[in-house]
Amino acid sequence: MNRRFALLVGTFGLLSMIGSEAAEAGGRRVWFGGGGGVRVHGRGSVGVHWSSPPRPTWRPRASWSIGGSIYVGTRAPRYRYYRPYYYTEAYVPSYYGASYYPVAPAAQPGYLVAVAPRPELPKFGIGLFAGGSSVEDVNESSDLGVVGRLRLGRGGLMLEGELGKTSYESDLRVDRRLGASLVYEIGAHNRLAPYILGGFGVQQADVAGTYSTTQNFAELGIGLRYAITPKFHLAVDVRAGSRGTMESDDPSRELVMGTVARTVAPPSSASDESEEYTRARLSALLYF
Repeated sequence: MNRRFALLVGTFGLLSMIGSEAAEAGGRRVWFGGGGGVRVHGRGSVGVHWSSPPRPTWRPRASWSIGGSIYVGTRAPRYRYYRPYYYTEAYVPSYYGASYYPVAPAAQPGYLVAVAPRPELPKFGIGLFAGGSSVEDVNESSDLGVVGRLRLGRGGLMLEGELGKTSYESDLRVDRRLGASLVYEIGAHNRLAPYILGGFGVQQADVAGTYSTTQNFAELGIGLRYAITPKFHLAVDVRAGSRGTMESDDPSRELVMGTVARTVAPPSSASDESEEYTRARLSALLYF
């Protein structure tokens, strides 16, 4: 009480001093922190207002409560997004570039697996061949010529034509041949492909420059083709056939009596005999 009374007395004295100045100025307000304030009117009257801040006091809690919230409802669904995978084709090595045997992955639901189309095989090729032929008991010979192949369709079936010359024992007998064959390659899209063939044709046989005759022939054979590049192939084959004389001209007595001539001379048409032979050749072809 003494402190508060002394403060009021001091404040009143201070306000008295301010009051005279406020009267001249027409009125003024003075406020203090802590809830106290003074209002001075222009006529010399002074108003005082004072309030002290409340002191914190502790009071026991009369009741207890539990706060929080409860959520009732369904949780929003979660969606999982799957990243799509794109499949590409795996290839088996092939001499035609990419492949002729694409290995496609197993199809997945919602995906379409596209298989690349096969490139076309070369259609026409031309080249040279060399080899040898064996007739009856004569094995010493040379066989040279030109060969061409035309592919029929998109598979392994081909038509072959050849123009060749076979010489026996120092040109004692020379055969000039024109023939055609059907060739079928097994696995034509591979670098290495076996094939079978069947052919026929006609040839002219000249013996010692004194006797000549015309023969027809037919043959069967097997071979193997290797593609060094898509446009350049090597082929080797073996053929066995039979020739028959078509003309009735008989060789002269002198020719027949000769040991060597009798060995290489073709049989006459009157004898109804055939001439058996085998030949092997190596071919190199360039395709376009």
